[in-house]
Amino acid sequence: METLSSQKEVIANKEHRCNFCCEKIRKDEKYITSTHKYDGQVYDWKTHIHCNNIADRLRMYDHCQEYDCGVTEEYFQTEINEVHDDLLIAMIPVESIKDCSDIIQQLRCVRFKDKLNYVIRYYDNRDKLSGSNAV
Repeated sequence: METLSSQKEVIANKEHRCNFCCEKIRKDEKYITSTHKYDGQVYDWKTHIHCNNIADRLRMYDHCQEYDCGVTEEYFQTEINEVHDDLLIAMIPVESIKDCSDIIQQLRCVRFKDKLNYVIRYYDNRDKLSGSNAV
């Protein structure tokens, strides 16, 4: 993947779709855009600021440079789903995990948007408590 124009913050003149979470970027909302070229195809990548920030926060950009394809929608959503699961399972005492398997399965069925919001809130709260932005 070749970056033709780096990330910049803009205000939406019309509605777009976030390439990470697939939710709407509303008209007049600030968002991040960049232009890339992959396999001869030029495309614009648009994302919510909060989606871009959590991808950066979770170091997703670091991990995808080796594949030369950037952070894809699929990779972003898989990572958020895994972090969400890890955060919830970490709250259950080890000896109770088997007893809570039904609850864990139900929590895995939560809408992606809600999982994303939970992960963002978790890291925002953690940063406030520690006074840093470290993982």
